Amino acid sequence: MRVSSLTLSTAALAGIQNEQAAIARLSQQIARNERVLAPKDDPVRAPRILELADRIALREQYLANQDKARLALNYQGAVLQGIRQVLEHARGILMGAGPNQDQTLRDQYAQLIENDYRQLKGLANTRDPSGNYIFSGFKTNTEPYQHTQVAPGPGSSTASTFSGDSGTRRIEIDVGRSVQVNDDLNTVFRSGNPDDLLQAIDQIAIDLRSTSLTQTQLDNAVARLNQALDDLGLLERRVAAAQQEIADTQAVTRTLLNEEKNALGKLTELDQAAAIVELQRRQVTLEAAQRAYARTSGLSLFNYL
Repeated sequence: MRVSSLTLSTAALAGIQNEQAAIARLSQQIARNERVLAPKDDPVRAPRILELADRIALREQYLANQDKARLALNYQGAVLQGIRQVLEHARGILMGAGPNQDQTLRDQYAQLIENDYRQLKGLANTRDPSGNYIFSGFKTNTEPYQHTQVAPGPGSSTASTFSGDSGTRRIEIDVGRSVQVNDDLNTVFRSGNPDDLLQAIDQIAIDLRSTSLTQTQLDNAVARLNQALDDLGLLERRVAAAQQEIADTQAVTRTLLNEEKNALGKLTELDQAAAIVELQRRQVTLEAAQRAYARTSGLSLFNYL
């Protein structure tokens, strides 16, 4: 049976193209240091490789969520600490004040309390680094505490109006697990009291400047601050517990992620030395095939495909 020159030429060309494809594949594997670039490279291990890749992607998303939740809680925790410092400072001043003190001294105390009042208002309306109000619930674009004067005149205190909502935002940190990343500051500002904490602080600053200041007014203001500090402690403990939960979950997630990445690496990692030898062998074979094709096809110059 005679084999035509066309058949030989076609077969040789197909061989050259196969070698070129194999060389391109080997080059890509070496560049990425991965033996399996597609399921067809290892049909037996492909399902396990895909499963591990999916689990790794999911864990990396959970790690990102954990970081987001951790940052949100750390930011809120810092603000709550600032609120505590202001309340403790105001309480210390009022505990040192008395109705029989010199008016000049009481005026100085009043100025310090007014400073605390302004600082507390600012903390209550804190925005996070993304520009969201952290104590507005779901209404993160709305300033939560707005202030209006109770009555006309210089001797009138300022009351706050809450414009947010009581929604609690949560972030999923693992399968079936989420953490609360914001709190309702009204549990501190309005918990069990007919008067608003901000108004109570503003009012005692006014009372300190009055010649009719009584010890009862001072005692009531201190009691209000004590209640607020107790309520604040509940929020701080909740935040601390959530922070610990995230830290524990993050440690487990990182450990599992490393294990899964190692397992995936063992399944897909390329033997670089063997691959380079194979690449060189195929390059030599390709060059020989190209020369043979050029001779059999009668071409004076072979154009590489």
